[in-house]
Amino acid sequence: MRVEPFDTQRHMIFSRRATLFTAGSVLLFAGLGGRLYQLQVRDYQQYRGLADDNRFNQRVIVPMRGEIYDRFGVPLATNRQNFRVLLIPEEAGSISDALEHLGRIITISDSQKQKAVREARRGRAFTPIEVASNLTWDEFTKVNFELPNFPGLRSEVGNTRNYPWNEAMAFVVGYVGAPSENDLQQEENEATRLLYRQPGFRLGRAGLERKHDEKLRGSAGSLTVQVNAHGRVIEEYPNDGDRPVQGQPLGLTIDSELQIEAMRVLAEPIIEPEDGQEPEPVSASAVVMDIETGDILVMASVPAFDPNEFNVGVTSSRWRALNDSPYNPLLNKTLNGVYPPGSTFKLVTAIAAQEAGIKPSYRVNCSGKIWFGNRFFECWKPGGHGTMDMRGSIKHSCDTYYWNLAQQLDIDLIADVSKRLGLGQTYDLGLGTQQKGIVPSREWKQRYFRSTPEQQTWFPGDTLSAAIGQGYVASTPLQLAVMTARIASGKDVSPRIVRVDERGVVPPPPCMSLTINDEHMQIIRDGMDAVVNQWGTASRSRLENPEWRMAGKTGTSQVVSLQRDPVTGKRIRNEDLPREMRDHALFVSYAPYENPRYACSVVVEHGMGGSRTAGPKARDIMRAVLQKDPAMQRAYDPSRDKPVKLSDLQRAAQQSVSGGMP
Repeated sequence: MRVEPFDTQRHMIFSRRATLFTAGSVLLFAGLGGRLYQLQVRDYQQYRGLADDNRFNQRVIVPMRGEIYDRFGVPLATNRQNFRVLLIPEEAGSISDALEHLGRIITISDSQKQKAVREARRGRAFTPIEVASNLTWDEFTKVNFELPNFPGLRSEVGNTRNYPWNEAMAFVVGYVGAPSENDLQQEENEATRLLYRQPGFRLGRAGLERKHDEKLRGSAGSLTVQVNAHGRVIEEYPNDGDRPVQGQPLGLTIDSELQIEAMRVLAEPIIEPEDGQEPEPVSASAVVMDIETGDILVMASVPAFDPNEFNVGVTSSRWRALNDSPYNPLLNKTLNGVYPPGSTFKLVTAIAAQEAGIKPSYRVNCSGKIWFGNRFFECWKPGGHGTMDMRGSIKHSCDTYYWNLAQQLDIDLIADVSKRLGLGQTYDLGLGTQQKGIVPSREWKQRYFRSTPEQQTWFPGDTLSAAIGQGYVASTPLQLAVMTARIASGKDVSPRIVRVDERGVVPPPPCMSLTINDEHMQIIRDGMDAVVNQWGTASRSRLENPEWRMAGKTGTSQVVSLQRDPVTGKRIRNEDLPREMRDHALFVSYAPYENPRYACSVVVEHGMGGSRTAGPKARDIMRAVLQKDPAMQRAYDPSRDKPVKLSDLQRAAQQSVSGGMP
């Protein structure tokens, strides 16, 4: 056997390599051990927190809005459960794929998908986006069953605003809606902007919901949730001391029962349809006030809209239909419907005449027309009324009488009396925009026609038109109710609609006596009593119970000039004209006559006559008010009373409201 000679050089090379390898291994394991020591011992707290961040998430909890209830504690705006699906962009990967997968389980419209993509682009990657809401229980269970297969999607039981009386309270409480991009840009507080981006958060958009939004909104809270590797929630841990606080409740003066009845009465057709035809919708409004406190018991406007639609999200087609309707369902006519007051304004003119020194015994012979300027002014009664004094002129609503008064009166005096009675003013109700109407005067005309100096002069003919509530004069139903309450009481009653706020029950503001001679007012009251109870223009609107004796005044205001048949020259009846050319119908009233407590105004757009349509509707509304007599019942006090639950009867009542847009 041959033995190779020992190679010292090769042996040294091998030994060096082994040493280097061993040293490298030792260093490697030393580094690994050091790193493990760093991770598990020295930086344990840091990495434990990072691991917990992957396992535990912090979520903002949107608070429930404060409830809004009526004078007897009946809820008008509440909160209900909302089954919804949320998407977290940073966990979803491809948002389009996630939405496509979800669309195989529940129906998601293209607009919903586009909105989700927009929200993901403009928001933060960790902020949840609402993809679908108001799901049925079946849809919700299907989503939850498939949820582990869809990273980035999660289900949630949230809360959303609910308006149980639908159209009946739309113009009273207003509605809420999701924050817009403009809202986010205007908000300077970072925490509030984060709240705005939370799914289900809503801002007050109209009415009291908007006016009292900050108080109704409440305070947000936070929640810690534990998730598994798939992102599915395993457990929730409420954060002590950081729980959401529900918004403060708001109590109103409105009586929901009377409000619903008023909506029903107003929506009744004014022209009986022919066989097989649908009745023509009615556009009308009514206000009922407590004369002593100014509490608004009824503020009804038909047709109306369902505020729940705006909370969920009104479709573009529905929005166009609401905007394009000739019956103006989006307009709160009690505050923003501006109409010539017609003959209801004769009450103002009669008071101004007495202040000018004209006695109530002043008599005028009405032959049916008078000549003034270069034309005849025709009384509404072609044959005339005969000889009239002031009380009789109110009872029979004689135009000729007031045209004679107008020739002796200054328009500025009429304007001054109008303002003292509440016309030409707005009131702080917190219900959004409110029209001021028009109380014309010389100064007003100069301002209004400032670009046309030749029209700035006040002419005597202008006073003739104003004296009977035509021409430039314009008022809202709320102003007419205030006027009636002030005439009945002799005090400067002002309306209010919030009865309970964060301070508790708010006492009504004190009422001072008007700077009008009560003897002058009594002549007006006697005339209004005769209108209803002594065979005046509203005798058909008399209430059967003598204890409810109601005083009132009819009004009919022209929309266009008097129309005549081109062949016969006779007046064309209102019902034979297109709807948009028919006269408006008005009626103001108060009751009981001896001890006034409730004032009411009713305006029926194109209703053709105050005695024909507005008077009977006011009668039916006032009958319901006097039967219930809400001022004599103890109102809800949240400090000692339990909130009222919606009963089956009340739920059935809401279905009877027929004031929605046809």
